[in-house]
Amino acid sequence: MSVKIPYCIVCGRVGVDFGKVAGRDVAMCPDCARILLPKVQALVEAAAPKRPAKAVEKITPEKFKELIVKSVDERGSLNVFNAARARGIPTAKAREIAEEIAKEKGWELQTGKMKIILRKPAPPAPA
Repeated sequence: MSVKIPYCIVCGRVGVDFGKVAGRDVAMCPDCARILLPKVQALVEAAAPKRPAKAVEKITPEKFKELIVKSVDERGSLNVFNAARARGIPTAKAREIAEEIAKEKGWELQTGKMKIILRKPAPPAPA
C-alpha cells in the first residue's frame, strides 16, 4: 500500500487533491488557489446566464383606481402603496387616489409609515 501525495498542477508543491479531470490527477496548493480565485470567480460570473430585469407595468391613474376598487371589493382590504409600487405609480399620487376612493365609497383609510390600507367597513353586527 502506497500513499499518493497530491502535487499542485501549477507550481508542483504539495496541494489539495481535486480528483481526476480528463484522466489526470488534479491538485492545487493554497497559494496558487488564492492567486487564481478572482479569475475563476470572474469566469463563473461571465458564464452565468443573465436574467433580464423585471419591467414595471406602468398604467394610468384611472386604471389604477379601477384596480384598487376591484381588489378591495374582492379582498376586503388592500395596501395601496404596495400596489402602486408594483404598477409604477408615485406614492403621492397613490395617497391621493386612496383618499378619493375612501370618500367616494365610504371605506376606511388606515395610514402608517409607508403603508395606506384601504378597507371596507365591517358589516353591522346582527341584533
